[in-house]
Amino acid sequence: MVKRLLEATARDFAGMNGAELAESIRLAEGRTLAVEVLSSTEPPIEGISGGELAAAMGADLIVLDGYDPLKPRIAGVDAHFWEQEPAPGFESIGSDELLRRYSAMLGRPVGINLIVAEESKAASLGGRRFSSQSATQAIAQGADLIFLYARPHQGGTPAMQAEAARWMIQEFGVQSLLVGVPTFSHPPPRDERNRSSLRDQALALLDAGCAGAAFPMTGSKQGWLPEATAALIDSVHVRGGLAWLFVTGSIEGAPPAVIHDLALLGKQLGADAFRLDEAGLSGMPPPENIHAFSLALRGARHTYRRMASSVWR
Repeated sequence: MVKRLLEATARDFAGMNGAELAESIRLAEGRTLAVEVLSSTEPPIEGISGGELAAAMGADLIVLDGYDPLKPRIAGVDAHFWEQEPAPGFESIGSDELLRRYSAMLGRPVGINLIVAEESKAASLGGRRFSSQSATQAIAQGADLIFLYARPHQGGTPAMQAEAARWMIQEFGVQSLLVGVPTFSHPPPRDERNRSSLRDQALALLDAGCAGAAFPMTGSKQGWLPEATAALIDSVHVRGGLAWLFVTGSIEGAPPAVIHDLALLGKQLGADAFRLDEAGLSGMPPPENIHAFSLALRGARHTYRRMASSVWR
């Protein structure tokens, strides 16, 4: 039986596939917090990686932005770490399973972003661009969840994004939790045309096999109103998907009082999970904002349990 994410421990997470992780999030009833950190930027505190700092402040899930499965690197993790023996109970993890090893180190599921774009227009992305090779490597390295984007200015389209999701499900099933992200460059849903367009993009991603769809948190992106965001969330729920809201656009670096209010608003809107993006300071949200969001989202009991739970549990 899958535990709700609020009580899940490191060993519970290690035994979950993507479908089980999705169910664990669903059972938590809107109290799941992911934090994005830049894997290529040195963390704000020496001797510790951004993911470790985020986990210490209450993050349930860690997302490595900028992670290239073809040239894997996680800033703040010494090279000798990958050569060490894993913790007891995790001995089966190979030295080339970087994401799975990092997950065991944190006691949290670890995800990455992949971007759908035309190869001829996206050389700068390297292995961050979705391809059969980068996706295969991400799964082999142990990605617990993958956020799938499309970049229109680099030739990515919603149709290509849905096809990429379909391919991943056909190749890998539910090994990883797949979340589709309708393009954030889309005009805000302030009229029926744009609301319908965003809804259609989200539902197409769910139909292609994504377990969830993600939208900007109201207050993050210009023009996103609560009512329109709630309607999109309802559409995702009707189709059986998880609705994610991203605190993005550098608002993740706003004062803690703003972060507190956004957490409460997000629960009112009905989202299943939230993600604080990396544009706060030094490649991650300020630690105090992770803590503030978690406290507002689910109170002290669940926040401190997540912060304190040992990776040996």
